[in-house]
This record gives sequence, C-alpha cells and structure tokens, in this order.
Amino acid sequence: MAKSTILVTGGLGCLGGRISRYLADAGYQVVIGSSRRNAKLPSELQNCSLVYTDFNNINTLIKACQGAGYVIHLATVNAQKSQNDPQLAIKVNGIGTHNLIKASITSKVKYFLYFSTAHIYGSPLVGEIDEKTLPKPVHPYAITHRLAEDFLLESINSQNIKGSIVRLSNSIGLPLTRDANCWMLFVNDICKQAIVDRRIIIHSNVDNKRDFIPMDTVCKITNFFLSNQITTNYPVFNVGSGISYSLLQIANMVAQRCKVLFDFYPKVILPKGDNSEKFELKYRVDKIVNELNFTINNNLESSIDEVLIFCISEFSKT
Repeated sequence: MAKSTILVTGGLGCLGGRISRYLADAGYQVVIGSSRRNAKLPSELQNCSLVYTDFNNINTLIKACQGAGYVIHLATVNAQKSQNDPQLAIKVNGIGTHNLIKASITSKVKYFLYFSTAHIYGSPLVGEIDEKTLPKPVHPYAITHRLAEDFLLESINSQNIKGSIVRLSNSIGLPLTRDANCWMLFVNDICKQAIVDRRIIIHSNVDNKRDFIPMDTVCKITNFFLSNQITTNYPVFNVGSGISYSLLQIANMVAQRCKVLFDFYPKVILPKGDNSEKFELKYRVDKIVNELNFTINNNLESSIDEVLIFCISEFSKT
C-alpha cells in the first residue's frame, strides 16, 4: 500500500535530490516542486513527478500542494545570491515560504517540515549552541531563513498546521548528478580538488570549526519526522552530528581516504599568513537525540568516500 504523497520543494537540488530519492524508495509518492518551467527529472528521480512552483503566485502553490499529505520545504535563494540581492532573498525565502504555508493550509496538508540553517545563530558559529541560543543572523540568507521560521511557528502555534523546523548544519554526501549546484561546498570542493589536481588548497582559516553530518543521516531524520509527524510546543530542532571538526581536520580526512581508496595522498596546502582567531564550536543536538530518541550516525568516512568515488568517475583526468 503506497504511503502518502509528499511535495518536496527544491527537490532537484543536492540535498533535495537525495531526500526525494530516499523517500520515493521508502514508498512515498514524491512530487518535486521546481521554479523552472522547463525543469526535467534526472534518471535517478524518474519514479517521482514534477510540478511547477512560483513562490510569488499562491495559486500555483495551492495547485502544487493538492493531494499532498506532507510538504518538505528546501527551496531557497542560496547564500551568494542572497548576499547579492537581499530583496530577492526576502521575496523567495521569506514571503515565498509564507505563501507556501498558506497554500499548504488551504490544501489541508497534514504536516510541514521546513529546512532552515544553523547560520541563523550568527557568523561565525562559536561556543555551545542549542535551540535556546538566541539567533543573531547577520547575513541576508540567514535573516530570511529566520523570517521563514517565524511565519511557520506562527501557523503552528495558531494550530493551523502541524510542522517542525530543522536547523541544519553542514550535510555532506553524494549529489545525484555532476551538474548539481554543490561543488562550491567545502567537502565537495576539496574532494574534487583531490581527484582532479591531486592536492587540496584551503582558502579559509584552517582552524575554523564546523559541524558536519552525513547526507544519508539527514534523509533518515527527514523520514523520521514525517513518519512521526514530530511537533512540540517549540518545534525547532538542531540537526547535525554534534561533533565539530576544523577545516584542516576534514582536509586531512579527505586526503587519508584518497590514500585508502586510490593509493595516493593529495598534498594539503594551507593559506599563507593566516593568523585568524580560533573559534570553538559545539552544535548541540541533544533535543533530537534525547527528546525524540533518534540515534545520529556521525561517521563521515562513508560520505566522503562516496563523493571521492563519484569524483574519480566524473572528473578524473585519467
């Protein structure tokens, strides 16, 4: 018996594609929302369907939500575009999310899961951060995600819809296609560098700490939220591994996996004259682990391996 229909906005993106395929394989009827009229499904998502979504046109959103029991909202203007055009970020990330929430309520969607970002807590991320930490977004990308969060929290608190917000750290893993817009992300970038150039150049402060979580774990968490329709009085959850690594530690990990998989060790090149301040980070995920009893897999090696193997297949010069 088929499970409910899910609308996944941004389902053609790097993380969205992985979530869409995971849920389709789990038996859900997955409808992917795209803002591109000429969008096409890649072969990896042929068991999904596609619908046009215009976040400025609530009628297209109501049409997209029709028949859906759940909405997973991943579509967003990315950080770079948000910085270059804050008004567009407000229009899409903020008001667009508000329109999608209204369309979901009109279409009687049972549950709305919103993917926010850890960056709503500030930049750089430092110290111990849990869901009670005061958000201090300083970038248009983070500011507009916080706006979207508040729109959803208001609707949840008014009992117009059930839902939750996940504040995601840095997910790493294999994109569905080489054309996925994800090769500027740190881990994907250095994996590609390692394969193509046999060296890894770090451009940022190598001592900066970040929380990384395997993309497969994010998929499992998503299914967990949907299956249980998780919501609380304050339905905001940090989603990460709970373990922070410096950029240098991650680069060395990638280099070591190259040695294990391909028997070469790419040289790690550090930025010159970097005397930046060191920041410690503890991104706490106690709420999802203790309150929801979800066990988080924080082993990054398999996620790094799949990206490296993909890169050797798609980008290798040999």
